[in-house]
Amino acid sequence: MEECEECINSKRAIAEGFSACREAISALGNEARGRIVLALLEGPERGMRLCELVDVTHMSRPSVLRHLSVLRRAALVSSRKSCTAVFYYMDANVPLWEELADFFSAVCDTVKLAADQGYPAPPEEEED
Repeated sequence: MEECEECINSKRAIAEGFSACREAISALGNEARGRIVLALLEGPERGMRLCELVDVTHMSRPSVLRHLSVLRRAALVSSRKSCTAVFYYMDANVPLWEELADFFSAVCDTVKLAADQGYPAPPEEEED
């Protein structure tokens, strides 16, 4: 089965989108970081202190700090200092979230197009 030109172009666009979002997707793809993200999303609007994240995620302090560092590098999480406390919160990085939304929308559109084109095709039966 030959791929349609539109499918080929869509896959190329997805590859480019993935390259642009790779760091954020990788950061979100880890179970421990997922627990941190969920805690921040469900937590208070002011953000959460490290000790609160340790309590909620049931992870060690060094582990939470390491994962927060990855999430910060991916521009998904930010922090602010208030006196001696540091609060972590989900970053309202609109361009990044739009890039992620566009990427996953393109994936969904391409999968629908591929399904309409019969891809993946069912395996052919072998002759005896």
